[in-house]
Amino acid sequence: MLAQWRLNFLYVTIESAGRLPVNEEKLAMDRIPDSGTTKDIRNLVKSVSIPALPKDSRARKIAEEAHDPASGDSFLRGKAEFERAAAALMLLPDSSENGKIRFRVAGEETLTQAGMVVALWQKAAEDRTTIFSGTGALGPTILVVQVAGVDLNTLWSDDEFGEARKANGNADASVRVFETQPALLLPKRPDPDNGVIIAEQGEQVSVKRRGNTSRWDPKVNISVYLDDDEESGIPRQLNLINSLRDPSYRRIRLAFDLLGLARCPVRPNMYAELTLNGKYYGTYVAMPPMDEYHFKTWLPGVKHRAIFKGNYGDDLPGGAPLEPRGILATDYFTPGSHPESRTYEPRLDTPDSDYAALASFLAAFHANDPKSVSFVDTARRILDVEGFLRTMAVVNLLGSWDTYYLNSHNYFLHLAVDDSANQPPFATFFLNDVDSLLGVSWPGQKRNWQDKDLLFRGTEIGRIPLITKLLANELFRNYYLDFMEWFVRRHFNAGRVRLLQAPCWSILERSVYLEADTPFGAPHTNRRWTNDQIHRAAVLDQTLTSEQEPIKGIRVDGIERFVAARCKKVLGQLGGVTRSPSGVDFDSANWRLPA
Repeated sequence: MLAQWRLNFLYVTIESAGRLPVNEEKLAMDRIPDSGTTKDIRNLVKSVSIPALPKDSRARKIAEEAHDPASGDSFLRGKAEFERAAAALMLLPDSSENGKIRFRVAGEETLTQAGMVVALWQKAAEDRTTIFSGTGALGPTILVVQVAGVDLNTLWSDDEFGEARKANGNADASVRVFETQPALLLPKRPDPDNGVIIAEQGEQVSVKRRGNTSRWDPKVNISVYLDDDEESGIPRQLNLINSLRDPSYRRIRLAFDLLGLARCPVRPNMYAELTLNGKYYGTYVAMPPMDEYHFKTWLPGVKHRAIFKGNYGDDLPGGAPLEPRGILATDYFTPGSHPESRTYEPRLDTPDSDYAALASFLAAFHANDPKSVSFVDTARRILDVEGFLRTMAVVNLLGSWDTYYLNSHNYFLHLAVDDSANQPPFATFFLNDVDSLLGVSWPGQKRNWQDKDLLFRGTEIGRIPLITKLLANELFRNYYLDFMEWFVRRHFNAGRVRLLQAPCWSILERSVYLEADTPFGAPHTNRRWTNDQIHRAAVLDQTLTSEQEPIKGIRVDGIERFVAARCKKVLGQLGGVTRSPSGVDFDSANWRLPA
């Protein structure tokens, strides 16, 4: 087997040495312009994984010579490095024209030598999407995040507002993020040949506890802050989620996979291992922040006026239900309050004055009777109705109660700039954290999320007027129900879910078992589940109840068991609901309601 692997690896290396296969070259021709500048190259590739380039290729040689070894990473990125690389491309035969780099031979359907280099760079390009794909230059990978030189005493303290303090690094602080094969044992160390993605050093390195109740988890829930080049596509922050409530470690990634199949905005994610000041903290799910890059990806060409994160804040008990509180900006926040403590937390560069945009949107949405024609017209004009309905359909199927479903938080509301007079801003809903779902029940809950009403009726439902008002309208309700039925039959069933989960375990298995020395012993990372329980949940699909604080009494159903029961319940409910066809064919490319 090892000999066969080596043969295959050698074959690929020789075949791609400095050139692309003919079929890939034709595809590259469609992506690469006739000529361009350094800036154009950066826009085309963002950052280039040098280890992913063929070792004997011109593309790799130029990248290695342009790369600054002092950066500590193994990527070609940043203005200075790309300027050196562009200068080298200009020297290649037939690759310079009027001060620009020629990528395509004039009058021919072929790439110049510089164009071929850029095409190979594109193939080895990395941005936050590919970083969190689970597959890198080594094949299936797991991220390793190593942080050193930060003040852990500050990390576990709060400020005067009760918010977690940011723990800054000292002059010798460092962060290294790299890819490694999941099968390797500890210790894992950054290796340029294994693709060091991020290398930061100095006082700009910092960490902070994240979450609401989860920020005091003994296995720290943490964000790592970086000072990287925004234009490289590498995130400035890594959110590391401990999956404390999920012994399978697979719920977050599965939820985002399903949301992606529903064409809903999702956050890229990847498994990671964390070392903090030399101590091993175990396996996490790593995600970039919801930042400018994320919103631009999902809303290309759209300018944001305001972005708010729905919190379980301190100025309105019961979360952020998206119901009108008044017509003034100050009706939605308390002046002088800590932004992170607000029910509607401003994000990016949203000023306090732009709470008026939130007030305007909510006032317009709730102004009309849901059964009226004016409600339909207004809702479609100011809200991505179809996207929101699909998101809430998946949330309902997943039993994702710690979102807008029950606690009215863990979401982002993007309000776009609108130049027309007196027009409320157009809103797009983005789901945020998803960790209490697929059969995870809090102590005291009735523990029957698989039986909940598909239209959000009954007990254990929060104040969620945005969805309940839409579902009170026949047109929108028909769309929601048609989509839910299609999604259950096509994607949300035990067989399909089993296939979606399968790749995760090959990346995850060795890593999670490393957190404890014995099957039944206490994990040295402060995880609340033994290795035996991990096996029973992830491999045997059994239902567990935690006996350990701080999650004592939490019941966690087997994922496939939950999905099977939820599908049966939903299909039964659909059979008893009277509805008319929405007119949308979800097997087609167009999922919009007819005009």
